[in-house]
Amino acid sequence: MFKRKKNLIIEEGIAKRLTGNAQKNALDFVAFMRANDMSIDPNNGGDGWAVGGKEGDSLGYAIVNGASEFPGPWTLWFNVCDFAGDADDALKEAAWTHASPCGKCHKGWENCGGGNRVIFGKEFDRLCHSPLMFVNPDAQALEHIKKLLLMLK
Repeated sequence: MFKRKKNLIIEEGIAKRLTGNAQKNALDFVAFMRANDMSIDPNNGGDGWAVGGKEGDSLGYAIVNGASEFPGPWTLWFNVCDFAGDADDALKEAAWTHASPCGKCHKGWENCGGGNRVIFGKEFDRLCHSPLMFVNPDAQALEHIKKLLLMLK
């Protein structure tokens, strides 16, 4: 019963805060997570979700606030970028494009666990502790997110 209530909180939050394609994509993301036995745990009164793998490991975090400014209307961060498996050029390019530079939200990357990372063989300097960030992902970006999450799972 508790798991069902959590799912409803997420769906209700999406329905309340998002419209159009943003709403459709966020709901599609939730359905994907459920279908692949990944956890989505709401916190922050429904605005944020912890995204976990099958074993409960932390894969990322999402904010759904519907705002017109960042991090709205919804944003997904990956906590890790150690992808295992084969990736085509489009998936690699999507990951590289969404590499998240340090925004000094914790007074610099050296204070928060961010730093230099390698994503699909390409080196990046001073990335955020959440090295990938997808802001208001469209349907194509969402397909890349799904593939990346399955690689981490």
